[in-house]
Amino acid sequence: MSALHSVRHHPARYTEPHSAGITVQTLLSRLDGVRKTGRGWVAKCPAHEDRSPSLSITEGNDGRVLLHCFAGCRAADVAGAVGLQLADLFPPRLRDDSPEGRQAARAALKQSGWTAALGVLSREATIVLIAARQLGTGCPLDETDSARLIVATDRIERAREVLQ
Repeated sequence: MSALHSVRHHPARYTEPHSAGITVQTLLSRLDGVRKTGRGWVAKCPAHEDRSPSLSITEGNDGRVLLHCFAGCRAADVAGAVGLQLADLFPPRLRDDSPEGRQAARAALKQSGWTAALGVLSREATIVLIAARQLGTGCPLDETDSARLIVATDRIERAREVLQ
């Protein structure tokens, strides 16, 4: 499990300001470990040391870039870590403010959160399984492995909250 623990931090690689309304592809090009999942993507969060992807990225029906870091980073911090401002994640305001439009937006956001949470549960359950097998063979967890197991349980709890 120790090999799964080592993390690296990527400082912000972009510093120039951008106009509001970047595409999701622009953001994805600035992230590491990007992988397609369901209706969105997961990637390593640039706002904290992240070895396995904990950042969920989806695109709203109106072009918004939606972010959720299961380690707890704020969207503004994630955007800032890649040289963007929070406003850059939003297109010019052209949304459907009808009750149906708002209901569709809420449903899409909920669905993307569920997809991301299930991906987190899958990855973090693997960490728990590795730890359980190690303990089952009589090998105690070292301090690094114990710390990673705590991260896994925290992420599982946050994912559970999203699924409620």
